[in-house]
Amino acid sequence: INRVRSGLRGGNSRNKGNKSTSLATGNYLIRDFELEARVPPQYIPQLMMEILCVGSSVNLDDQSSQAPVCQSAVMVRQTATRGAILLRLQRDEEFISEMLFWLGEFKSRFVDTGCMPKENFFWSDDPSSRYRKFLDQTKRLSESVTEVATIDNSDIQRQLSEKGRAPLFLDR
Repeated sequence: INRVRSGLRGGNSRNKGNKSTSLATGNYLIRDFELEARVPPQYIPQLMMEILCVGSSVNLDDQSSQAPVCQSAVMVRQTATRGAILLRLQRDEEFISEMLFWLGEFKSRFVDTGCMPKENFFWSDDPSSRYRKFLDQTKRLSESVTEVATIDNSDIQRQLSEKGRAPLFLDR
């Protein structure tokens, strides 16, 4: 599985409260963050679900194998001006099992009953609760990825205009 995330974070140029490097371009401000060798925690469940779905396929080259075909996902994190980093997240059966448990809990508590979930619906102040352990596991996976490669910004093909590089924002 390959997943590409492009990290152009922008906003109105009047927003001056960030601590990242910034570049003002007309009415916009580009907050330019360093490339980190981690997958943001909010993407871990999505990547694991994709690994699960693809990995459940049959290995046509070795039909006797019981191992899931998909053992990892590669995520490309790209910024507007600092290049890209390729990261590999390994399949984690324990995480997938817990993820499916919490997905089932959400379905049975809210979807099947038609009840609207309240904010932070699974949260517990008890650090040993099952959900808090799941969140901790998500964070650990986020930080345990393997760096496959980094790509310098000058080596990334960008859209060109007649005058050279196209602007990062297309204002009309």
